[in-house]
Amino acid sequence: METHRRICERLARKTGATVVSVDYVQLPEGAIADSVRDVITAYEALLEQTTHPDKIVVAGDSAGGYLTMKVAELATRRRIQPPAALLCFSPLLSIDPDREDKAVQRIIRQRDAYLPVRRVAQIRERWLPEGSAIEGYASPLHASAYISSPTFLVAVEDEMLRPEVEAMALLLAERGVEVETHLWRKQVHAFPVLAKALPESEMALQLAADFARRAVGELDGEQVTDPDAYDEVIVGELVPDDAA
Repeated sequence: METHRRICERLARKTGATVVSVDYVQLPEGAIADSVRDVITAYEALLEQTTHPDKIVVAGDSAGGYLTMKVAELATRRRIQPPAALLCFSPLLSIDPDREDKAVQRIIRQRDAYLPVRRVAQIRERWLPEGSAIEGYASPLHASAYISSPTFLVAVEDEMLRPEVEAMALLLAERGVEVETHLWRKQVHAFPVLAKALPESEMALQLAADFARRAVGELDGEQVTDPDAYDEVIVGELVPDDAA
């Protein structure tokens, strides 16, 4: 809760919304399945408490981005109100992002000191210990058909998680889901957490806040534009795993 206090504070100030931070169980006290149960329970409780269940925006970075996508998937599976929007900063979209035999391609060398590939194999067995079962798909990348909420994605150009982020953007866009994707150069995994130190973090959070306000119909005035940004079309071909 303390590590992300600055993000929560800035999102509250930039959106005018009430921000609820969920103290879900994390490693090593629990596995991914436990975290998923905590966040969907919190989401269902919030649906019952709020007077605007259609204006709930779910946000998270890294593992929190994984849980953000799981909330959207499970809301559809449980036939409850889906989030009005999803804000994901460097989200973990598969439990095996280090594998290179999937239907996503790495087009640039991975250079991320914060989340290097070599760390994934060491902690995967704790993500899914024996006897642990995640409701729905273990990897959100496989659950795109259950996700219909407008989605805001941030990734770093050379981080390990970029390929899955772009693949998810393609999968959602093919189904007509609104997706806004931002790739940042010269940053580290989940850099918006450094909101007090980096102007780029502030910009990423402002863009996310504008997206959230637009999704709930409350964006007043023009959306903020990053003066250093330029548009590129995400191009790719998604093929079945057995054809890769």
